[in-house]
Amino acid sequence: MLAVALRRRDAKESVTAIAEHLGVGHSTLYRTLTTYDEAIATSREPDSP
Repeated sequence: MLAVALRRRDAKESVTAIAEHLGVGHSTLYRTLTTYDEAIATSREPDSP
């Protein structure tokens, strides 16, 4: 489900439309995408010395 949401977001579809398509609330999808984006950003940060 997350992969579908990410592809549709990359295609510039609104979060509300994606959430409706997936059958979840838009706030749930916003929260999930934010958590995913933060996890990706954290995993790409260089290690501190």
